[in-house]
Amino acid sequence: MIERPTVQSGDDHREVETSLRQEVESLGRIVDHQERTIAALSREVDLHSKAIGWRLQQRVNPLRKWMLSVPVVRQIYRAVYRVLEIWIDEGFLMIFSRAGHKASLAVRGKNFLVEGADRRAPRIEDQYEQWMLGQGAAPSPDAMQAAIGQFRNRPVISVLLCLDRPEVAQVQQVLASLQAQSYGHWELCVAVPPGFSASSSADLHHVLSGEPRVRTIASSEPSPAYADALRAASGEFIGVMNAGDELAPEGLFELVKRLNDSDDDIVYSDEDWLSETGRREDPLFKPDWGPDLLLSFNYLERFGVFRRQLVSEIGGFRSAAGKGQVYDLVLRLTEATSRIAHVPKVLYHSHRQPTSASTVLERHAANRDESRVLVEALGRRGTPGRTNALSARKGPRGYTTRLDLREQPLVSIIIPTRDKQALLQTTLDSICARTDYHHYEIIVIDNQSTDAEAVRYLASLPPRVQVHQWSQRFNYSALNNFGVRHARGEQLLFLNNDVEVIRPDWLTAMLEHAQRPDVGAVGARLLYGDKRIQHAGVVVGINRVAANAFRSWPGETIGNLRLADLTRNCSAVTGACMMVPRRVFDEVGGFDEDLRVVLNDVDLCLKARERGYLVVFTPDASLYHYEGSSRGKLHPPPDERVFEQRWKSLLDRGDPYYNPNLSYKHDDWRINTEPD
Repeated sequence: MIERPTVQSGDDHREVETSLRQEVESLGRIVDHQERTIAALSREVDLHSKAIGWRLQQRVNPLRKWMLSVPVVRQIYRAVYRVLEIWIDEGFLMIFSRAGHKASLAVRGKNFLVEGADRRAPRIEDQYEQWMLGQGAAPSPDAMQAAIGQFRNRPVISVLLCLDRPEVAQVQQVLASLQAQSYGHWELCVAVPPGFSASSSADLHHVLSGEPRVRTIASSEPSPAYADALRAASGEFIGVMNAGDELAPEGLFELVKRLNDSDDDIVYSDEDWLSETGRREDPLFKPDWGPDLLLSFNYLERFGVFRRQLVSEIGGFRSAAGKGQVYDLVLRLTEATSRIAHVPKVLYHSHRQPTSASTVLERHAANRDESRVLVEALGRRGTPGRTNALSARKGPRGYTTRLDLREQPLVSIIIPTRDKQALLQTTLDSICARTDYHHYEIIVIDNQSTDAEAVRYLASLPPRVQVHQWSQRFNYSALNNFGVRHARGEQLLFLNNDVEVIRPDWLTAMLEHAQRPDVGAVGARLLYGDKRIQHAGVVVGINRVAANAFRSWPGETIGNLRLADLTRNCSAVTGACMMVPRRVFDEVGGFDEDLRVVLNDVDLCLKARERGYLVVFTPDASLYHYEGSSRGKLHPPPDERVFEQRWKSLLDRGDPYYNPNLSYKHDDWRINTEPD
């Protein structure tokens, strides 16, 4: 009979109880929030249903549905609808400017058709199923064998597997997935803990004995014994697998193929999950290397391979890290090398275990140990801070990592405005009432307000709010550059006049990163009034320009860890709420005034990145953004042309903080299911 772990102590039971209680409380808060949101939306729907325009629309809906069902008529309908939108929003003359832009797109061979505003992404399950049949299909075994024959280097990959209980069936899954690899130069190094019963050891020996590429070693510690498994390894690279997980048959081939093309020390891939029935689900399409995302979760582990010589040079695994040993190793490795490559293919399938008291306890212990190694890493890097585990119920473990403020610098909050008194008042009132960082100044740049109420409000503002007049035509870049000339702060915070602060620590959360010498810009999470995401970073290259990431996703959700909820590096962030160190702003020359209306914020971020600075998105700074909650404005054609010409090489390569398996035609992070 297989032995079971010993009875848990009273402290362990209390940890499980505390963890479960926290999860229940978190779910309760989310349900309460959803109920309030539904009630507010119901009131809004009731108001709309009583409007004459809505009732008229219901009358013509059958005709609209028929028009949208016929391809030729659909394009005519969308074109006429778009013309009416431009007339209402921007004036009659802008119709001709937009038409000229469409003509130029057609001449350049680009898509000029009007996309429907009501198009919604299919379910993620359906997207992923379709992707696996197309772009996600593996190369043929013959093609892989032919490529392997051309490899200059065929390094042995040592896969480490540390057992903390008799898991014969799960070990068999790992071994079977390795034996199915097209690339055969691997070895499996299994560390077996003390205390296995004779029968379970015999079963495990029977599973492993028939494979000459398996090395077993008795652990000197109960669990986990990665240092022992590493001692058994002879390969040039090592990787770590968990019992029960699987590598795709092309997994090692794809990683070694990349190693043959480069001199990388770390190569990692994308991953997904296996349901209890073996169905692949919940893909995690990762970005390229970004140091801030690694402080949110260990996205290099599954599946990454690491140069064994470098692992030895930094001291290998540390048993003191407990269940955080792999995370600790990856953090120290990335401090020792920048040669880190991403293979954007789903090569690792994690087995999803059913939730039980033991798995909750294990997750709690892992959270505790990984939080500790994260704090240690922050200390080594000279950016001390603290971490809290996120309460995602599925997927990898994630963390909120907050940094300590070294100083209390003056932050200059620069807000361009014109009329819109109610919006500006909401913005200013929320800053003054809800901000727990008090060393700031507010600079309002008034661009020729004519509304009497707005003029009176601007004149009534207290001395802490400076109001400066800009009498020239609207130019967002020039307005903000003008504001900077009146600012005294070491940190510049560019803010729209139509936002509302949600979290009191929003300014602190942004300043934590802006104080770092390697950071050039910091962006916040912005939500629509109905709490859907409006901005969670910017993806460069969407429709050959740029677009906010995760637009219209739920602000909160129960389920897997989402990149939208994690501090991470991006190519750019929106100027609707963006902090830039003044020294960086001056170094890059400020906002480019040739970009008069849009893309100037993205351009500034890309200029900072050209000089080696990081751009950071933090969800810990959270605000409402009320502009365009029904739909976004189209970019003015002149700004698009300037941006595309300037950043053509980046647009051609693709955004490194996105993923080539995601769509460049949509801004909702959907999977690209269209053939190339």
